[in-house]
Amino acid sequence: MAPAPAGLAPTGVAQTGGTAAANPFAIPAPVTAPAAVAVAPNPFVVPPAATTGAPADATHRNRPAFSIDGGVDAQTGSGDRSGIDESALRYYAEQRNLERVGAEIRRLKTLYPAWTPPADLFAPKSDVDEQPLWDLFAAGRFAEVRSRIATYQAQHPTYRPSADLATKLDDADARQRIKTAFEAGDWSSSLAAARERPSLLVCAEMDVLWQVGEAFARSGDLARAFDLYGYVLTTCDNPGERLATMQKAALLLPQKGVDALITFGGTLANGSREFDGIRFQKLRAQIGEAIAAGQKRSRVSANDLQAYERFAKATLSAEDASLLGWYHYNLQRFDMAKEWFSLASDIKPNPKHLEGYVLSLRNLDELDTAEDLAYREYEDSPELAKIYVELVADRMNDPAVAADLSVADLGRFQTVVEDTRSALGAQTLGWHLLEDEKIHEAGTWFEKSVDWDVTEEGVLGLAVVASRTKNNAGLKQIKARYGDEFATLAEIEEYAPPARVVSYRPGRSAAPPSRGTRRARSGGGDKLMRQANQQFQAGDYNGALATLNKREARSGKSYGAEVLKGWVNIKLRRWDEADRIFRNQDKKRSTRDTRFGIGAVANSKYGMWPEDQNNCKVRFKC
Repeated sequence: MAPAPAGLAPTGVAQTGGTAAANPFAIPAPVTAPAAVAVAPNPFVVPPAATTGAPADATHRNRPAFSIDGGVDAQTGSGDRSGIDESALRYYAEQRNLERVGAEIRRLKTLYPAWTPPADLFAPKSDVDEQPLWDLFAAGRFAEVRSRIATYQAQHPTYRPSADLATKLDDADARQRIKTAFEAGDWSSSLAAARERPSLLVCAEMDVLWQVGEAFARSGDLARAFDLYGYVLTTCDNPGERLATMQKAALLLPQKGVDALITFGGTLANGSREFDGIRFQKLRAQIGEAIAAGQKRSRVSANDLQAYERFAKATLSAEDASLLGWYHYNLQRFDMAKEWFSLASDIKPNPKHLEGYVLSLRNLDELDTAEDLAYREYEDSPELAKIYVELVADRMNDPAVAADLSVADLGRFQTVVEDTRSALGAQTLGWHLLEDEKIHEAGTWFEKSVDWDVTEEGVLGLAVVASRTKNNAGLKQIKARYGDEFATLAEIEEYAPPARVVSYRPGRSAAPPSRGTRRARSGGGDKLMRQANQQFQAGDYNGALATLNKREARSGKSYGAEVLKGWVNIKLRRWDEADRIFRNQDKKRSTRDTRFGIGAVANSKYGMWPEDQNNCKVRFKC
């Protein structure tokens, strides 16, 4: 199975801050700020009354806040001064620069006609040092700030905290109340807290705006949610925040509202519209869900897919190209997946794109290229290291190609296995060395494998090495320690001196076949049984299996035929099937033949037959 793309979360949204989960399918943020655009008429709801803001500046400090209840803006229609930046005015007053004080008052009155200068503008400066309070505030210890203020006031009855500190402290408290209620899903309380502090509904408090917008949508007030998202798109300039706002809206509003918000986007430097990619948001989520569910049949319309692919190529979106790569990979269209992963890597190098590319090569049987690429990049990606180990392990476990391994190939494989502490890689090296009769070296790798991760293959390797080296005491210890977890250990025998070889002739009652001959007991004299036995003796194991199946279809199962079939499957290296046959027969009629067959499966599979009896030199060839 293909690994799901890193961080797959189809219902998430990309953002630059806040608490919502990140959207792994988001297209990259525009690299240039959108040009100013005229606000298009809103077909979703009637837009709120226009507000008059200050001339644009980098911090948006003079732009009006979002009016949470849709009425007259707090800064322009009441005496509430929350949200109005009076810091410059107070600075000039503290410096007793009356000319600048007058100019700043005239500027603020022009922007906010209902505003009046603060009564304490020229109040004497307190002798209390507020720096400790600011230090606590910076550490987020707001309750301690308020406690320390109370202490100061008890010691200095005339002390009042500076307007800046008081405002920021009230903002922090309100921000926390909004967030806490939002995370608890208490939409009404979150909105109530925002109403109490409208000065937070500005571009500089994007997390709060997003939380309020979602609270509106979740509580069913889609019109006000639309208004808030429209406020962000017509007032705030940060490209990443604008994009994240559109993505959030796309997941919360009806398509008609989303289409209306898309028109608020500006024109980018490359001539495309700012939010062109948002119309594919639901398609991205659909594709992501299909990948996560492992669906093997496409449920995306051909027209939608083609439009999305054209968009990904035109915008050079690495994230979209990668998503399309995993989409085609999941549908086993490996050649198309390879092309999309290649494009994604060219646009924006990323280990996840490369993993998809290497996996596609693997499934297209371009194994040498896949192996070299995975080795070259394995240090940057644990998944690529894992893929590399699997690729080489597959090659080493195939007798037809294992002999082609060069010393350099083996050396770099050992390096990766050590670096990544791969139990699979260590097991593979153990079996490879065991086949080359390097038993003690094999034991070292099996020990590393079990040290890194206790698996059945690693433990069995230790047991085989113990038996091959005639270390019966060591084998007993291994069985005592791991026998309860891995039942197969019981089938690995301690080394014993060679037994006398007993010849075996079909159709004649005899002792069970020795370990050296391991020939089948036919137990029958009918024509098909004789034919199957002759085919077995001649080494035509597939022919013998076909004859036995023909006999079973005609006459049903019999003890002798099943035992012979067990040995045929051993010869064909179908260990699981052979084991199943012998165990089924042993349950029905336990004999020396069935019990010997059960042990023979494990002994043949792991090369446990004594070499001086059958000249067993190669794993799986005994």
